[in-house]
Amino acid sequence: MTGKQAVYQQAGYGQKQVGFGEKPALLLVDFQQAFTSDQYPTGKNPFIKQAAAETAELLALAREKDIPVIYTVVGYRDDDWDTGNWKTDIGWITIGSHAMEVSTEVEPIAGEPVVLKKYPSAFFGTEVLSLLTTKQIDTVIVTGCTTSGCVRASIIDSFSYGFKTIVPEECVGDQAKESHDANLFDVNARYADVLPKEQVAAYLKALKTTPITL
Repeated sequence: MTGKQAVYQQAGYGQKQVGFGEKPALLLVDFQQAFTSDQYPTGKNPFIKQAAAETAELLALAREKDIPVIYTVVGYRDDDWDTGNWKTDIGWITIGSHAMEVSTEVEPIAGEPVVLKKYPSAFFGTEVLSLLTTKQIDTVIVTGCTTSGCVRASIIDSFSYGFKTIVPEECVGDQAKESHDANLFDVNARYADVLPKEQVAAYLKALKTTPITL
């Protein structure tokens, strides 16, 4: 046990598992060209590209089981009115641009909504919560990038709205492994179950579902 683990355990964190529910949805947070294409400054990291490639397996299983799949992408107006107070320059990810398109590894198919967002959480200022509650979803499987930013914010909001929140650890990525590891450690202790992708895949394979359409 590491020193950090001992401190968290002594404080009472991570004492139980969230567990899986019966009606999951797969959420892909910001797997878009801006973060996976070499032509952009934020897209050169192979760690995020690998996370998108790993997510493709879960995406295929979700489709096979008729489990709802929801994407988010970030995109902004040309006049920067909606870029807020980000401490990084992201206004170049403009609505309708190539940078805003979903990554080729996990391209959506008909019936899978792609939700535009402006800020870290997939839930903030979007219809994601309504999409989930309309279908009586109880479990949100969170994938995407970046782990310390938009993924973490989405995990916390998913938890706050009462969803069982599951994070396949190979299916999220960050600009730096240190921030990725630290944030997964923390959310696993507080808000979600961070699990190997294969464990999540096994859950999806065993799931009996009624076809759901969005």
